[in-house]
Amino acid sequence: MLFRGLATALLLLAISGSATSLASSAETSTVTSIKRAPIAKPFKTKTKGRKPKHSSKTPSTKSVSSTPTLSKPTSTTHTTAAATVRPAKLTALGSREAITARVMHSLASTKVGLENPRALQPFFDQLHQLEADPKAQLVRVIQFGDSHTAGDSFTGALRTLFQQKFGDGGAGFQFAGYPFAGYHIHGTKRAQSTGWMALGTHLKDIGDGMVGMGGVSLSTDAAGNWVSLDADATSLQVQYLIQPNGGSIEIRDNDTLIATVSTASTDALAPDTAGHFDAPVEPGPHHFEVLTIDQAPVRLLGLSTENAAGVTYEAAGINGAEASLFLRWNEALQQTLMLETNPALIVLSYGTNEAGDRNWTEEAYAAMFQRIIERCRRLAPRASILVVGPPDRALRAGRRAWKPFAGVDRIVAAQRSVCRQMHCAYWDQRSRMGGLGSMRDWASIGWAQPDHTHFTGEGYTELASALFSDIVQQYDTYETPLTRAQGETK
Repeated sequence: MLFRGLATALLLLAISGSATSLASSAETSTVTSIKRAPIAKPFKTKTKGRKPKHSSKTPSTKSVSSTPTLSKPTSTTHTTAAATVRPAKLTALGSREAITARVMHSLASTKVGLENPRALQPFFDQLHQLEADPKAQLVRVIQFGDSHTAGDSFTGALRTLFQQKFGDGGAGFQFAGYPFAGYHIHGTKRAQSTGWMALGTHLKDIGDGMVGMGGVSLSTDAAGNWVSLDADATSLQVQYLIQPNGGSIEIRDNDTLIATVSTASTDALAPDTAGHFDAPVEPGPHHFEVLTIDQAPVRLLGLSTENAAGVTYEAAGINGAEASLFLRWNEALQQTLMLETNPALIVLSYGTNEAGDRNWTEEAYAAMFQRIIERCRRLAPRASILVVGPPDRALRAGRRAWKPFAGVDRIVAAQRSVCRQMHCAYWDQRSRMGGLGSMRDWASIGWAQPDHTHFTGEGYTELASALFSDIVQQYDTYETPLTRAQGETK
């Protein structure tokens, strides 16, 4: 009996050791094949085997921006030695697969979507007309915002998704040249000479506020300065300031001069206003140049490249911007260009920087935000308005720890209340991410940057896919208005 009991004990001990070894092996090797939503691809310019040409008058010193594509998903392998495993931490955070599943569940949830979607019906009407006749019209969307917009990862993914479903309307409105580091619009390339001064990017001093439709302009007093833009399009628009003694500009397409335009006002006493030059071009890739030819002031307010029909999703974002910056731009100048553009949808995506600004109370922010909505209605009376709330954030708490940032609460509450009052659609981005504290999950799986404020290319793409899904879900269920003929009964 004694030997039989000893043998049984030894057998149980061996089985226990094997189980422990298997558990340790599973714990130290994380499966990397995580199923994720497909990444949206930007539309590409068709420039195979073709090098951009530059004017012979182009200065030799230039600043060039090459456009990167949307970031591709990165396969991350995380292996932890058994000796360094901290069971308490693993229990608190869970495995990468569990965190990814939690984030994806939040993104796929139908409980959190667009609030007040009926406010988008005018936009939906235009999309419906476009689907009925794909060559009928151009439906423009413009998003104003902070750094989440300025990088064009979020907006670039939305542009791709909208154009895949409703048709490629082109890149649309863009800032002229390369006004700040990191500026790019997916599917385009841009460059400029070094003689320009950017106005609107230094947030404490935006000068006279004559910055055009998107809040950024380039100005020079010298001849021989240029900006260039490579894009696929069937039309080009150059926006500029009409001012006393304004200089002239040459506009080229693929190194062929298509126009010489004076930016001088004919009435020296008239206030400065916005002007624009429009030209149809052959479908396909183009290398556009705008060159100053006088020792006289020229201010460029933006460029626009479009196709004849489809959807544009335009990005007008400025790093570090708060929503109140919108009210510091000259309204008359902005209105001239916005009425001409006639957007179907205006998207306002602010809140990250305001959340960290203690000067804003919920009441003061709501009052300011209401003024922005009222201004948008004056700028584009027929446009729908969608407000994209700020994402979640986390602040550093020690060397390795991060704590949720509750400052976003008052901004979300203020924006939501204004949207209800002013009949605007609202998208609670933080809730879509997973709510307060979700930024730590996004950073842990590589969908947010180490600063726990911004996202990686893949993270922005996932958020864009969620917003697009919510918009299309409402679009697919809304009832188109009946025409008189459809509504007639015998």
